[in-house]
Amino acid sequence: MKFTIVNPTDHTPVRLRTAPEDYNGEQGLRIIFPENDSLVMVEKNGQWNVMDETDINPKLIEAIAKELKPIARYT
Repeated sequence: MKFTIVNPTDHTPVRLRTAPEDYNGEQGLRIIFPENDSLVMVEKNGQWNVMDETDINPKLIEAIAKELKPIARYT
């Protein structure tokens, strides 16, 4: 699946892709950036959490999670 967020640091659109990911037995999504960097996010109790990266701008994660909420309802 593809979706677009607004980069919170420079307010430019960023086109992201997702792929299903098994993270230690939990269903998650691999978020793939245009330059092919990626991270895994897992939803727990309605909150999307980054599982495999620690140095990520929290506002960027918030923008991604905001777009993932509608997706999660249908998966």
